[in-house]
Amino acid sequence: METLNFDFPLKVSPFDFIVQEVATYPEGENYFLYKLIKRNLNTNDPYIVGFLKSLGVRDFGYAGLKDRYALTSQHISLDKFVGNKLIHRRLGKYFALLYLGKIPFKLRTGFLKGNRFFINHHNRLFSTLGYSLNYYDSQRLSKNVARGRRFLKQEPSKKWEKIFWINSYQSFIWNLTAFEVVKRKIEEFNKRRGLNLLKPCKVVDGRVYHIFPCSRDKTALEEFLQGLKGIKIPLVGYKVKFSPEIGSIVENLLQRGGVSLEDFKRWRLKGDYRPLVVEVKELKRYPRSLRFFLPKGAFATVYIKQLWLLEKV
Repeated sequence: METLNFDFPLKVSPFDFIVQEVATYPEGENYFLYKLIKRNLNTNDPYIVGFLKSLGVRDFGYAGLKDRYALTSQHISLDKFVGNKLIHRRLGKYFALLYLGKIPFKLRTGFLKGNRFFINHHNRLFSTLGYSLNYYDSQRLSKNVARGRRFLKQEPSKKWEKIFWINSYQSFIWNLTAFEVVKRKIEEFNKRRGLNLLKPCKVVDGRVYHIFPCSRDKTALEEFLQGLKGIKIPLVGYKVKFSPEIGSIVENLLQRGGVSLEDFKRWRLKGDYRPLVVEVKELKRYPRSLRFFLPKGAFATVYIKQLWLLEKV
């Protein structure tokens, strides 16, 4: 399998990677809705959380974590009114809060439609694709995976950090399962067409890698990705159902990691089903940026790697 090192200058500056959360919420009376605009900070960064606590906020909710090394805007819910507009800066870190109104509930993970991205294309990425593989990327994986596997074997805890790391291990297993499915689907596609139009390629980005279909035939690549619509791969947990094909892949991966489904049951992690591909909408190329919309949970960095790969094969 051909291996390529991802060398696209993705986040040289926070302004190279701009994220706008897309969501709508009903009016209510229980929580205060704010727009959080931040740069070089995580959504749940101690710098933000600590500042809110100093203002008397006890309950802080959000629909999704946004990239740290980026300029992002999203909605958050607070149990206390902290003003119409707040701006805080320190040592290259920045965040602002803009009051939007009141809503009936605390924001929780998944309470959004998706995200709109504006990515600096650096006069590259001239080709686009209508679908993106739905892999997890380094924001979720990296060093968190080993910690998650280790914590999974320990006694259950309600500490969100430990659960976050275990979720990273779940995401890692999902990726490895998806890689196997994609490789098998490439073989099936080539066999149906009677030609080797696609091949699997390994793209390495630091500690994280992905398996993508490679082809100089963009039409064949689009057809292949569109053909993956409707396929959902289980995010491992004690309540998800596995097909015989997927079950054998997951069982082998868990055995190699020294864990079992019983470990997920002890932690009360039910699992979920995640689409293998997502549709990319609102595609438009500007002089300096590429705009597109992805549904919730999808990683823009994975889509950029697919476009980058089109330049390399």
